[in-house]
Amino acid sequence: MVTGIITFFIFIILLSVLVIIHEWGHMFVARKRGVVVKTFAVGFGKKIYSRKKNGIEYKINLLPFGGYVSLLGDDDFNSTEEGSLPVASALSKFLITVAGAFMNFLLALVFLFIFLIVVNFKFYYSNIIPNFNFAFGTNINNVIFSAVPKDTTSSALKDKLTSNYMLLSIDGEKINNAIQVEKIVDHNKGRLLTFRYQVVKSLNLFGVQLGGVQEKTLIDRKIYPKFSGPVGISLLQISHIEFPTTISKISSIVTFPYDLMQLTFTGLGYLIHQAVIHNNSSIITTQVAGPVGIYMYTNILFQSDGVAGLLFIFGIISLSLSIMNLLPIPPLDGFYVLLAILEGIFKFKPNAKFLYYVSVIGITFFIILMVLVTLNDLVNFKII
Repeated sequence: MVTGIITFFIFIILLSVLVIIHEWGHMFVARKRGVVVKTFAVGFGKKIYSRKKNGIEYKINLLPFGGYVSLLGDDDFNSTEEGSLPVASALSKFLITVAGAFMNFLLALVFLFIFLIVVNFKFYYSNIIPNFNFAFGTNINNVIFSAVPKDTTSSALKDKLTSNYMLLSIDGEKINNAIQVEKIVDHNKGRLLTFRYQVVKSLNLFGVQLGGVQEKTLIDRKIYPKFSGPVGISLLQISHIEFPTTISKISSIVTFPYDLMQLTFTGLGYLIHQAVIHNNSSIITTQVAGPVGIYMYTNILFQSDGVAGLLFIFGIISLSLSIMNLLPIPPLDGFYVLLAILEGIFKFKPNAKFLYYVSVIGITFFIILMVLVTLNDLVNFKII
């Protein structure tokens, strides 16, 4: 209970940091490009603190979720007032809009590099994508298996394999990934298979603690329950990445975020592909998280990995924000970046009425999406 409360406050503080650094980027560049900044606010709702400095009102509001910067003319697309956003050059609009995502990207680099220092440039992560390897660093893949709890007819449960186990080999063949296990099992139905493994005592970002080597002979069944498999086990591929050389450690400040972006997009594509071929949307919904899910994962990582877990998850959040916020969808920054590019190249300026209705539609869409994602989180974590 106490840990959960601590995590909640840390979560709010770090989330506020992500927002403040993002909005500060907008404000800093706006001032440099001659656009008047009216308000810099942290949170929404009723104002609880306010201070005016250099013509800017700095506010802290009651609800500490998000924040905003208010620029002269950003709510009046027809404004011709000097120093307003609508009369700024296309380049200024582009730089002001992209600055928030850029600051989140820089913050992600800092969080993730400090994380690597804390874990001594070596860590473990759950890899849902078969045969995926980081482009940089040294990759080592392992497979952890556990008995399917409801499959009472499997020899895995009958032999009391009720923990998690690092799989070393099957019938003497060294195991490197989950696909390899599935192929062996599929090609040997009706036979006995010898599993060589070690008990997983603990597993977190820092590493894995294993017990002694053991062996069990399990039945590879031809007939088995639909919710299980031929052997009655579930598989989890754990990947171990490390940066062993001085050069790889220094360059990881850039290469590591790149690999994480590749992992994110490759993983999303893999989930969509699996959902389509299996005609099962839950493959995606159980893996995607909104604010509630992110908080729950933050709590889990903080309890298992401490500060390292917080640095890792907020580095990923900041990196994701910097990328997703540049999607050309209203009301995200990417939409206004696109408009600035169109204005700069083609002198195209949409009228105020068009921008108003597009913004309303976009905001409505994201409100509905947020409600659905939150409900999905509540179901996934069995809160409701």
